[in-house]
Amino acid sequence: MSLLEEGVLSPTAERVAERAGVSERSIFQHFGDREALFNAAAVRQYERIMPTLHPIDTTLPLGERLDAFVAQRASLLERVTGVRRAALLREHESETIAAWLTATRRAKAREVERVFDQELSELPSESRATVKAAMVAASGWPAWESYRIHQRLGFERASVAMRTTLSRLLGAG
Repeated sequence: MSLLEEGVLSPTAERVAERAGVSERSIFQHFGDREALFNAAAVRQYERIMPTLHPIDTTLPLGERLDAFVAQRASLLERVTGVRRAALLREHESETIAAWLTATRRAKAREVERVFDQELSELPSESRATVKAAMVAASGWPAWESYRIHQRLGFERASVAMRTTLSRLLGAG
């Protein structure tokens, strides 16, 4: 995990073993194959991240919900960036990684829907799904990567960009 967070997106078994202070053979004895290793890494990432997430109170006024949602989502996306980049490189060849990423994407979409259900339900039915899809995209990791890396925004400005987009999609800004 530390190699991925440091930007080593495709660490070799030799490098993983060196970092872990074990032999390469030990890695292959502990993990039957690459998929088992990928799954163990995904479980570890899940266990590290989940305790940092807390349900956002849906009874808060919209502005406060937006603030809480963006603060939590931006912090999450910032923390997972190294591992996410590595996972995306392997998603097409690993059923395990693809399944974890699919589950994560679905959970993040459900959270958008849960937190902003009131506003989404007030939209005309023909635009509700489109606005939700845009909100999911605007608060997802690819958008965060665009804000932080491609557009070179600092954490605060990227957070403001996300909040502004979400607010405008809901017609609140």
